[in-house]
Amino acid sequence: MFFAFNIFGCAGLVPIVPVMGTIYDGYVGWKEHQSIKYYAADINTIHRAVMLSSKQLNLKVVRKKSKVKRGHSLEVKCREPLQIEILPFERKVTKVIIKIELLGDKQFAHFFYQRIDANVAKIRRG
Repeated sequence: MFFAFNIFGCAGLVPIVPVMGTIYDGYVGWKEHQSIKYYAADINTIHRAVMLSSKQLNLKVVRKKSKVKRGHSLEVKCREPLQIEILPFERKVTKVIIKIELLGDKQFAHFFYQRIDANVAKIRRG
């Protein structure tokens, strides 16, 4: 950061700082047919929250073998089947990827993330 500050000055760092700060604050990235959200919680808490969210929405979850070590890969049966990957990112930070193949229903992905958020709060309370 020292070199970037010297090369670009203060104006060069302004766009970088908000992106770095929001990665754990609920920022949802969307690219093509998948969205990514980071949670400041361990992988087991997030897995429980995803399963609870699916149950609350009456969605059938089929567990798949994870290609990634220490992660979870799920397929959720609904109108447009979606895949959810729950992966460790850093210590006590978990990355959740929702892939919707057909048209990439962005609104449903955001709605599902909101359900996960609410259930993470419930799990943490007790």
